[in-house]
Amino acid sequence: MRDRFGLDTGANTFQHTCVSLPTHTLRSDDMKKPTRREQKRLETTERILDAAMQLLTEDGYEAFTIARLARELNYAVGALYRYFKGKDAILAALQLRIVDRIDRDLAVVGELVERRVVRDTLDSKTAAVLHVWASIGVYESLTRRHPMHHKLLSLSLGDPRELIANEVVDAGVLEPLGQVLGRLTARLDQAVEVGAFVPGEGRQRTMVLWGSSQGVMQLRKLGRFEPLLGDRALADELYQGLFAGWGAPAETLEVARRAVHEVLLQLGTPAES
Repeated sequence: MRDRFGLDTGANTFQHTCVSLPTHTLRSDDMKKPTRREQKRLETTERILDAAMQLLTEDGYEAFTIARLARELNYAVGALYRYFKGKDAILAALQLRIVDRIDRDLAVVGELVERRVVRDTLDSKTAAVLHVWASIGVYESLTRRHPMHHKLLSLSLGDPRELIANEVVDAGVLEPLGQVLGRLTARLDQAVEVGAFVPGEGRQRTMVLWGSSQGVMQLRKLGRFEPLLGDRALADELYQGLFAGWGAPAETLEVARRAVHEVLLQLGTPAES
């Protein structure tokens, strides 16, 4: 499905194999029906990842071990190593799942924005800003909607340890993450085309939005000590300031701010998966 700007709102499907690293992203034309043995292996892999996510949610990453996971699944420890090289490899595979989930959420929120635009008969500039705001909001709202997803992504993207960094690269996380960020770049470029933002380098603005969002999301950890740091208004102030600096009028930003909150609420807060 394409929106009023001609941008595809359908989710990219990241099919990947996690049975042994390095894994890779498959295009639809590369895919073929798995054999019975391959299907069983894939099902086992998914079972392992489901159990790992549950343990990580309950105990945290530092307490997570292959031995603990093996006990949970009633597997021999050696059996798990036939699927993953270690717990960092499991983390990388889970991150692929999370990036895919973000991509699907972006597709959903794109359709929700379009409905809102039609319902409120928003002009093209406001619609473009709302699309940008809702797109970065899908990621920024992870701390509320899927806190464990945010924690797992942050382990690699914000962790300087070489081991995790290598596993992320080997598992192919960076490519689908780049595609997800590419959606945001497309929205930013469209905002320029309709005159909502002044001309600027879309990829650079994408990195500014993503990087500054990381900062706000990290600050939320301190929200229990200082309520201001956990307040949603902090993100609103960040985005309004950036968008105003890129040329968006104040009245456009106010309409978009009110609308984006309602749009993101429709994504809900389902259980971690």
